[in-house]
Amino acid sequence: MVRRGEYLERMVVVPSGDLHLEGLYHRGKLRPPCVVAAPHPQQGGSMDSPVVAELAWAITRAGHATLRFNYRGVGASEGAWSGGPGEVADLESAIDQLLETTGAPAIAVAGYSFGAWAAVQAALRRPEVAALVLVSPPTALLDFSGLAQVQARVLAICAEDDDRSLLAGWLGPQGKLVTVAGADHFFTSGLPQVGRHAARFVGG
Repeated sequence: MVRRGEYLERMVVVPSGDLHLEGLYHRGKLRPPCVVAAPHPQQGGSMDSPVVAELAWAITRAGHATLRFNYRGVGASEGAWSGGPGEVADLESAIDQLLETTGAPAIAVAGYSFGAWAAVQAALRRPEVAALVLVSPPTALLDFSGLAQVQARVLAICAEDDDRSLLAGWLGPQGKLVTVAGADHFFTSGLPQVGRHAARFVGG
C-alpha cells in the first residue's frame, strides 16, 4: 500500500511495433503527463540514469503522471539498437501509452542527452507534444535544427561545464535556457536543480 506522501512507480510493458519495452509508470492527476527519454543506449543510457530518475521523480512529486522506459535492446526491452529511428519510434510508443493511460489531450516530453534529440524528433511528428524539456542536449554532436519547427514550449537545462552542448544560436526565440552553475554533462553536481526546473516548467 502506498501511504500519503509516498511515491511508488510500477513496472509496465510498452508495445513498440513487434517489440515489448520495459517501463516505469507513476500516476498523477495534473496535466500534462510526461514521458522521460533516456540518454544514448550504446553509452550506458537507460531509464535508471540518475538524471532520468531525477526528472521522473521531480515531475511526479509535482503531481504529474510520468513514464520512463528503456529503448529497444536495453535492460529487459526486446530488440537491438537501430541507429536512432527505432529509438524515436520507441519514444513515440511511450507517448501513445501515456496518453491512452491518462486520457490527456497533450503531453510533455523530457529528454536527457541523446534523449533530448529523440524528444525533438518525436515532437516534430506529434502535435500532442505541448512541452519539451531538453537536458544537456548534445548540440555539438547531433542535429537539433528541427527544433525551429517545433510548436511546443521548450526549456533547455544545460550544464555550465559541458563541451557537448553549444548554447549559442540553436534554441530559437520560443525556447527558455537555464544553465546550472558548476555542473558537467552528467550533473554530478546540481542534479536537484534539474528536477526543480523541469517540474516547474512542465506545470507551466
